Amino acid sequence: MQNPNVLVVEDCAAQQLYAGQLLKQLKIQHISYASDGELALELLKQQRADLMLIDLDMPQMNGVELLRSLAKQQLCQAVIITSAKDALLLHSVATMAEADGLQVLGTLAKPLNKELLSLCLSRRKAEAWSVDSEMKTPLFDQKMLCKAISEQQFSLCYQPIADMNSGEIIAVEALARWNQPELGMVRPDRFIRAAEQWGLINELTLLLLDQALKQLQKWYELKLVVQLSFNLSPLSLSDTAFMQQLQHKVQQSGIKPQLICFEVTETQDFSQLSAAIESLANLRLAGFSIAIDDYGTGFANAQQLSRIPATRLKLDRSLIDGVSERSQQRLVLENTIQLAHKLGLTLIAEGVERLADAMLIKRCGIDLVQGYLYYKPLTAEDCTAVLSNSLDQQAAS
Repeated sequence: MQNPNVLVVEDCAAQQLYAGQLLKQLKIQHISYASDGELALELLKQQRADLMLIDLDMPQMNGVELLRSLAKQQLCQAVIITSAKDALLLHSVATMAEADGLQVLGTLAKPLNKELLSLCLSRRKAEAWSVDSEMKTPLFDQKMLCKAISEQQFSLCYQPIADMNSGEIIAVEALARWNQPELGMVRPDRFIRAAEQWGLINELTLLLLDQALKQLQKWYELKLVVQLSFNLSPLSLSDTAFMQQLQHKVQQSGIKPQLICFEVTETQDFSQLSAAIESLANLRLAGFSIAIDDYGTGFANAQQLSRIPATRLKLDRSLIDGVSERSQQRLVLENTIQLAHKLGLTLIAEGVERLADAMLIKRCGIDLVQGYLYYKPLTAEDCTAVLSNSLDQQAAS
């Protein structure tokens, strides 16, 4: 959206005026104001906001209460949280908001800084500006998903995972995409969740795995040997027949298991734990690598490290983004790194978008990174070119 509607929720008139001036300097023109949470909710009933700047300390309804209401009523998706309070409070509230499903573009201490505000705005995702279109998008019924799978409407792009020290691309993660003929591009979290709900996730997984294996074969023919990271739904792990079919497909392709890392994310519905661990253990015994994905989110936590037979630990963006500015977040990250190293796990930092964060995590002992600062998700063709260039650079050095 070219001209987003921004709602500034701030009880101090001077701070309201200052925030509005900064936004206008940053080419944001459609700005409205509310002096507390209750007034903000009233305004949102008349017109939804694409982005909200929310102060925490306000009368009537404070910023914490407002954030919970926004998430519950789905009135706005993207927020920037501001406060003159301490950084720990800001970070805690941001964690709460993200857990509720809001996209937190940043936390800013007052008085606001133009450069930092601009950085927060630059983090916005395209879909976060358009809540209305999200609400109007119909739910995917079983028939629609079955048709999409049978017609192979799904495709893959690939995001490289690089070694921070050498610059070498050591792996690529396969990321699913769905260009639905009527709706256009559909967010992966939406169609994957729908596939899980309709019991179609195994069929979708096998379709995508076929595509990934064929691409690996093409790269192998070009002498571009790279490991593939491929996501598995936690709902699939307890299905013994499916897991056997998964291994059989890899075996038929001629791709060595050592070239594939299966990524799994534990959720609160990580049912039939014994069967799931059996499947993961069998994958390990067959030569595959296992990565715990999204570590640091609500359900991916230290308990996993004691029960999932993983070889890698992928640190979620929530642990990485802004860590150079947040001392408490850095402490959590350092303790996580220390624990992972003691357990012999290879660490991968996800969602690395800022140079300051990258420099810090490198000093902390993380060698592998994945994020827009290095590589965005690429088409197979573009990824082939990047891999070739990386190989040429290694040969030259």
